[in-house]
Amino acid sequence: MHREIEAKILNVNPEEVQKKLRGLGAILKQELDLEQIVWWIPNTEKRSSVRIRKASDGSMRLTMKQKVTEGLGYNEWELDVSNYEYTAAIIDVLLPNPELRLEYSHHRQDWYLGDTLINIDWFPKLAPLVEIEAKSEEKVREVAQRLGFTPSQLLNKGVISLLFEEFGLKIGDKVKLS
Repeated sequence: MHREIEAKILNVNPEEVQKKLRGLGAILKQELDLEQIVWWIPNTEKRSSVRIRKASDGSMRLTMKQKVTEGLGYNEWELDVSNYEYTAAIIDVLLPNPELRLEYSHHRQDWYLGDTLINIDWFPKLAPLVEIEAKSEEKVREVAQRLGFTPSQLLNKGVISLLFEEFGLKIGDKVKLS
């Protein structure tokens, strides 16, 4: 388990962010299409979820996230898996009644500014967003400021919560977005 310290900035102009990243000397490490299924785990004190993700580079990863009570980010457990469909089927059996089951795809660019990861994400029917992941909350805020964002723009909310709100989903829904 590790603590993932991150924040999101919504409704960004990807071209402007890319220009700022290049100007700061950031490096575009990879560009991927991602397919994933997320299950919200019912009856947990802290919001918890399980995700299986398949990337266009062939990698597949199972992740569990748990919201931290203070600060930015999540506690996160991850492992590589070899079969996307089979892993999803196992989770469906283990979590037959999740609070939410959401299947979707999106496009991502992974940029690095030193050891800070900056993702630019394009989701179905959501405006593009930026996610900044760093080793400390201070570093997240510093990089956001260097990119021209204000502290009030930093959002400590998961993408699934954003999609849940945007599409008016309800607890118990099992949805595939396209």
